[in-house]
Amino acid sequence: MKEYSTNQVRNVVLVGHGGSGKTSLVEAMLHTSGATTRLGRVEDSSTVADYEDEERNRKMSISTALVACEYEDHKINLLDTPGFTDFVGEVKSGLQVADAAIVVIDAVAGVEVGTELVWDYCDEYNLPRFVVINKLDRDNANFQKALTSVQQLASNKKLIPVTLPWGEKSELKGVIGLLSQRAWPGAGSNTENIPAEYEDAVAAARIDLEEAAAEGDDELLMRYLDGEALNPDEIEHGFKAAVLAGSCAPVLVASATQEIGIAALLLSISRYLPSPAERPAISAEAHNGSEQIQANDSGPQAVFAFKTTADPFVGRLTYLRVMSGVLESDSRIHNHSRKANERIGTLHVMRGKEQIPVKRLHAGDLGTIPKLVETVTGDSLGDKANELRFPTAQFPEKLFAVAVRPRTQADSAKMGPTLSRLCEEDPTLGHHNEAATKQTILEGMGDQHIEIALRR
Repeated sequence: MKEYSTNQVRNVVLVGHGGSGKTSLVEAMLHTSGATTRLGRVEDSSTVADYEDEERNRKMSISTALVACEYEDHKINLLDTPGFTDFVGEVKSGLQVADAAIVVIDAVAGVEVGTELVWDYCDEYNLPRFVVINKLDRDNANFQKALTSVQQLASNKKLIPVTLPWGEKSELKGVIGLLSQRAWPGAGSNTENIPAEYEDAVAAARIDLEEAAAEGDDELLMRYLDGEALNPDEIEHGFKAAVLAGSCAPVLVASATQEIGIAALLLSISRYLPSPAERPAISAEAHNGSEQIQANDSGPQAVFAFKTTADPFVGRLTYLRVMSGVLESDSRIHNHSRKANERIGTLHVMRGKEQIPVKRLHAGDLGTIPKLVETVTGDSLGDKANELRFPTAQFPEKLFAVAVRPRTQADSAKMGPTLSRLCEEDPTLGHHNEAATKQTILEGMGDQHIEIALRR
């Protein structure tokens, strides 16, 4: 993979209710962008993002996967999060390091409980977002009904369709782009003229889009109110400004399993979602109080570890975001949280479990470092002479607890360190010794959360 500057990076987290099709959407984006040669399926346990044995056996995501693809000279870091509420910690960790979100909606079910939860989390992190109404090829799919359900949820934002379905259910032929005013038939990136029967619907929907674009820029708004027509470049500029400001959320349509609407989605991500440099500065704790850190190569070196895993082949793997400065392979870095120096071997860009080596990561980019000794989830790293610490995500209170005991006497000595390692990797887990019962108690977000943690 080639080197990408901060302005070319897009960090996008996919969130939604379980079963809405987030993993399938990631798989389709990988295939459409040319990162993979075949389209994997959740049902076949062949997707890039669901690579753990537990995920493949259960046919569901249980951890956030970092998946990178390239499109139109941009690097898109996709964070595929679980939809089941037991794994809310994974969702919040992904939201913390993303610059934008894609809220995925099932075209049959519409807004569900999990959708409401992640929408509130996106508001908490003030993330610009797309809404993708997925599975429009399914029986009982209803675009208008699903859109209405999201409009009722998103009372604080205007939902502006930027693609419309070309047909529906088994008759879904493609999507119609309102910004490009072109039709995208089937899978792939080829376009053609809008079918005549859709011209009136496109003209009506285009009015709302142009109004939202005008509201994104004061100068454009004045001209629009004076009755002046805006050219396509001005509409794109104003529309992106409105998306970044959070005043509107573009709505796109797709069928991930048929790869319909995926090229339009990738194009929209690269053009209308923010780069790390376009996001507000992040407050970090410094020696002399707080300091505002912007994603900039020339800024102080600052890195945040948002996830750690135990890989069976390379050992501990630390997932990180470069908050500021440039991170180089074969260098050293100071862990401010642990007061320890760490050696960086080869940096990697992740595509599921595939590790793609890179020489450096620029400000705002996401990647991994293997075999860090001291670093755990939530640690801040950087230049020893310039200590900067970033806030960690606020997780919900633990909801479920079980007593655990070793199977054999030989396991007794291993149990404590093992539980500590699990809790370091996943902050939504906790353990303690209950004096009254002389039991070791493991706490988490639900029975499946704890069951899966104990299998690792």
